Amino acid sequence: MRGVARLASKRFAVGERGAWSGSSNALGDAIDREVNEGLAYMFWGRLVALGTLAAGALLAVPLDRSGLYVVAIVAFALLNAVSFGLARNSRYATVATWLFVVVDAAVLTYIFVTPSPFAVEGWTSQLNLRLPNFLYLGVFLVSMALSYSPALVVWSGVVTIVLWNIAYCWIATRPNSIAYGSDLLNGGVSDADIIALVLDPRSVSLINLSYQTMFLVLVTVILAISVWRSRRLVRSQVAAEAQRSALSRYFSPNIVRELSSVSSGFGEPLLQTAAILFADIVGFTNISERLAPAELVKLLKEFHARLATVAFAHGGTVDKYIGDEIMVHFGTPRPRPDDAARALSCARDMLEQVRLGNEQRRARGEHIIEVGIGVHYGEVIAGNIGDERRLEYTVLGDTVNVASRLERLTRKIGASLAVSEDLLTAARAQSSNPASVVRGLQPDQVRLVRGRRRPIAVWYLPRTEQQKSRKGPSRRQHAVPSEMEQVD
Repeated sequence: MRGVARLASKRFAVGERGAWSGSSNALGDAIDREVNEGLAYMFWGRLVALGTLAAGALLAVPLDRSGLYVVAIVAFALLNAVSFGLARNSRYATVATWLFVVVDAAVLTYIFVTPSPFAVEGWTSQLNLRLPNFLYLGVFLVSMALSYSPALVVWSGVVTIVLWNIAYCWIATRPNSIAYGSDLLNGGVSDADIIALVLDPRSVSLINLSYQTMFLVLVTVILAISVWRSRRLVRSQVAAEAQRSALSRYFSPNIVRELSSVSSGFGEPLLQTAAILFADIVGFTNISERLAPAELVKLLKEFHARLATVAFAHGGTVDKYIGDEIMVHFGTPRPRPDDAARALSCARDMLEQVRLGNEQRRARGEHIIEVGIGVHYGEVIAGNIGDERRLEYTVLGDTVNVASRLERLTRKIGASLAVSEDLLTAARAQSSNPASVVRGLQPDQVRLVRGRRRPIAVWYLPRTEQQKSRKGPSRRQHAVPSEMEQVD
């Protein structure tokens, strides 16, 4: 995306400050949505985990011994439901989430270190510390990763480590406990005494506590880094999409895609073949005189939106809007084997869109518009035009001038579409039948273009009788004159 940002800054550096500010807001909103969704994932994920634990306890241990744990699991699930409900309320979200982490960790720790009243006779709290229950604290921390908040993961890890160490040390310091650490292995104690001490129901290993603490620290750090990296990925993706969205207001989608795939823009202008299309509103001066400014702007927006949508659908590049006129080229930034055919199909669909738009405007009692379209095919110079302060991707050359002249010709000959023989020849070569693409296309006379030595053969699509009656009699000369007419 570096190429995108570079060209964007050159083309609309000042105007895009607001857009980038908007992208920052979009980024924050995206992160907030992920955090809120993460709380939901965390809640449902815990319910699944708790349900699995309850089912496992009932299947592995008789009900008279596992009943208390099942009740504790159900209570823990209800506690999570309360936490989730409060967290969904933005007023209490932060306090509720962070507070209930402490409550959850405290409840889990208490359950893990307190012997069940249904346990075997003689079972001690010290023996509870030797069970694999501790691993469920790791599961608790893993579930916090679903919150999508590194800070919440770290907070959960710190709270879990502190509470587990407090509970473990409380058991170790009880009068009936025999605590031992690494000093047991420093010598002076026989192997038999070491084994006897370890197997004693009252013994508590501080070595295990250090291992368990290290395990919780590592899990917390790894999870926090993973969530942080995930958030960075979301930020980069949202930022990239925000840039694409901003650029799409100034560039056609195919240009944005091209810029996104390269690192240095388009480089120097190149000579290539392309189809050029011009379309504008017939009699726009008279229309603008009759409409209020707000209505005129609404008309132009609707007109540009309809035609641009059609151009994009056919893979065209919208070069620019010139008042009521739109300029589109096909074959940029990279030529395709059906550029001429797509340009002809685009012109047909633009006329259809104008017709559909007129039906809607007529139903609303608004002014009806007519459009003139000119299309030509040939060599163009395509690339960045301008200086370092402002670059514009566009096309230049004789082909562009001829296409513009053809669009003007539609007014003179009473046509809605005028295309060159060169375009039709290229379309036929691209396995397209112009007669089936645009029905009613008729040959016109060979014409000269102002400032151009070589004449051009023209085909046209006459306006409908209804269009002609609205526009008045056509000035088209049906008889071919002895001298070729000039296209202004």
